[in-house]
Amino acid sequence: MKALALLALLAAQDDLRKQVDELRPENHVWREIAWKTCPLEALKESREQKKPVLIWVFLGNPSDERC
Repeated sequence: MKALALLALLAAQDDLRKQVDELRPENHVWREIAWKTCPLEALKESREQKKPVLIWVFLGNPSDERC
């Protein structure tokens, strides 16, 4: 009886893992963005490509996990 319960649990875990893997993107598009640290350079490129600029400002140390 315990062996059947264990097999059922393992099958459920495998099914859940497959569902999670299907939800994960194959690639993260944001990693392909050529992020700029200079606002003037970003504005120049955005005008050339006729695309908007996203400005993200963070005061402090971004590695202290507050955001």
